[in-house]
Amino acid sequence: MTELRQKMIRAMELENLSDNTQRRYLAAVTGIAKHYHQSPDQLAKETIEDYLLYLKNDKGSAPNSCASALSGLRFFFNHVAEQKICIEYSLKRKVQKLPTVLPQEDIDNIINAADNLKHRLILMTTYSAGLRSCEVRMLKPEHIESKKMLIKVEKGKGSKERYTLLAKRLLPKSPLPQMSEHAARKVAGEKKTGDFTRLLLSCRLYPAT
Repeated sequence: MTELRQKMIRAMELENLSDNTQRRYLAAVTGIAKHYHQSPDQLAKETIEDYLLYLKNDKGSAPNSCASALSGLRFFFNHVAEQKICIEYSLKRKVQKLPTVLPQEDIDNIINAADNLKHRLILMTTYSAGLRSCEVRMLKPEHIESKKMLIKVEKGKGSKERYTLLAKRLLPKSPLPQMSEHAARKVAGEKKTGDFTRLLLSCRLYPAT
């Protein structure tokens, strides 16, 4: 790891940037350095402008990718490079379009296509709570607050915490008998007691039929 890269990582940590933002900013600086085969802190302002135009017009990068590169380079030349270069441009981002809303029947078919209870429960929780894939992976038993009908989301976008709703359909209509640890592991598809097994044992979280 070069000294310049270490310095940039340190600056991003001090600014408390998220891991995803740090990766994007590092990729932006690495990209321009590889393109010119030159240390980025030695580049002139006109050269940086040419690179941004290359991304936009010649390489055909998506608007969001161009904007991400611009943000990364702006951070580098404001907080890392000895020579401060003002990069005050605005690359148009991609127009935000509304997502396609699937009918309830199609959603049920997607969820019911999973034969494994664990996979079906993951799909139901993801859909009903509006969770990102990384948020689902971080879900633990203590995050399920069934009395309040809430799910605590840790390390969401921007490393922020938030609460989202726990769907009634995920809870049994009547109290279920406590599962044995062996039975819970079998349902969870885990050879050893893992997070999903503990979720079944502590929360009794089952899709209602």
